[in-house]
Amino acid sequence: MKIVCVSLCVLVPFLVFFVTAHPQTPPANAGTDLGGASWQRVNFRGGDDATLSPDDKTRYTIAFASDGGVSVRGDCNRGRGTWKSAGPSQLQFGPLVLTRAMCPPVPLNDRIPEDWQNIRSYMLKEGHLFLSLMADGGTYELEPVGQKGAVAKAPAILGLPAKFAGTWPCADCSGILYELNLLPDHTFASRMTYQERSTRSYDHGSWELVNNGKTLVLHGQRGAPQKFALHDADALRKLDVNGHEIQSRLNLNYDLKRASKFVSMELPGQEIGNASLENTHWKLIQLGDKPVTVASKQREPYFVLNAETKRVTGLRGCNRLMGSYKLNGGQLSFSHLAGTMMACIEGIDAEREFLKSLIEVANWKITGQHLELSDANGKVVAQFVARYTK
Repeated sequence: MKIVCVSLCVLVPFLVFFVTAHPQTPPANAGTDLGGASWQRVNFRGGDDATLSPDDKTRYTIAFASDGGVSVRGDCNRGRGTWKSAGPSQLQFGPLVLTRAMCPPVPLNDRIPEDWQNIRSYMLKEGHLFLSLMADGGTYELEPVGQKGAVAKAPAILGLPAKFAGTWPCADCSGILYELNLLPDHTFASRMTYQERSTRSYDHGSWELVNNGKTLVLHGQRGAPQKFALHDADALRKLDVNGHEIQSRLNLNYDLKRASKFVSMELPGQEIGNASLENTHWKLIQLGDKPVTVASKQREPYFVLNAETKRVTGLRGCNRLMGSYKLNGGQLSFSHLAGTMMACIEGIDAEREFLKSLIEVANWKITGQHLELSDANGKVVAQFVARYTK
């Protein structure tokens, strides 16, 4: 049986009129940090920069359940539905079952049906949640629900790639220097240096946020996953194997602090020293200050500079990239950039931003396996990491 909304159902702008009596069960939400959190709307900023805000934020809420359910409130109406995340920063809502109470009209009422269907990504920044519509349709900003008993989000890990470091206690040396690099593609590299012995051990793998975004988990190659508590956006604290604080009568320090500058880590046997700008597969990981996520059914964007032909080739995600370049010391410029024009279902906006960033490039800098491209004013427009095939 379908429920039809025949009255002025005023809902928060991230709700929708599409309803069904049988919401579908979504697939597992891999690697997401939304489950278990409740939010209330702050404002909506459209593609034309026009901003709309509710009179009472507490009457417009959305709560993400860890099992894929979602509960919403829009003024005097309430609803339930589903959500899913196919990968980092990706988000899609299923249909909702809504009540039909007659609420007072609000300016954002007309946006509701189209906006709900077009939400495709999210970002956590400074404790707020941002839901973005595809095709630059606008962004909804939400904050943690402030009512008693509501779940607030832990600080997100911002500004990736990032390096964290700290000196931990050691039973038979003066200390262990632990260094951790986190990359936007959810991979990591770590190095432990035992002081006075100059002994080092390395690890690498993938990372994820769990426990409502409060715990960082490293899935490496050396035994059980390592867990860290997010004390704030710039500090991590090592936890035991069960995810609890390490108890010690001596009040030992197991903290890691964010370094002021990211430095790519050299791993033994692979990626030693600085990568070469030319003839290297450069995977795109960040555009401006936004980490890059790959849309479903698409490949990772990248480029390669051919030192012999002075041609650039690569992939923007769905469409191919080609053109020429000029290299003069630390200066780099691209010209005659072109590519295929397939009708891609997702990621077309990211493709345009990638191409635009290459047009603006004036300088380059490599640190280890990390490449930064900047414009004539020194602003970093894109960041990449070297990838090698075996």
